[in-house]
Amino acid sequence: MAKPAKPVPEIVRVAEELEAEVARLESIAWAAKKARLDSEKNIVKAAGELKEAIAMPGRLAERLQALAAAMARMQERQQAALEPLTAFAATIQQRTAKLGQHMEAFATLGRAAGEVSAALATTSDAADEAARMAADGRLQEISDGARALFEAARDDDFPEIAREADVLKQRMASLRKRLAR
Repeated sequence: MAKPAKPVPEIVRVAEELEAEVARLESIAWAAKKARLDSEKNIVKAAGELKEAIAMPGRLAERLQALAAAMARMQERQQAALEPLTAFAATIQQRTAKLGQHMEAFATLGRAAGEVSAALATTSDAADEAARMAADGRLQEISDGARALFEAARDDDFPEIAREADVLKQRMASLRKRLAR
């Protein structure tokens, strides 16, 4: 099955028409240089071509105006295509900023969790109750922060960050349970 012919864009069609007119003018000019005006037939032919050449500037001007109009419409199409991209760029910028905020919040929670884990790892089995209570309070803060980040990331449609925040919240809850034992 043959593909349907793709329509020729207006600007191409108009430019081709202009090119055909200019080529015809050049052809007449070349023929005029070579013309021998030594017979009635040659003189009549040369006069006819001269008459045609005299009418060409008007046709060329029309073709140039048509090309200018086609170019203006092409510029309008370009502008119409760029406008939604400008809005999309602003959306990307906003989403990037929001993602950066969530990533920074997650990194802060991760650092805090690492600090608490490191502190717990160096604490002896016979650690005093005050240190365990402080660690439990800090784990609760991190868990609350992870829950808030989970909800914010989910609401902002960042499922990966929401999932990672939920995992962090669960790890903190697990650590608190082990600490309570």
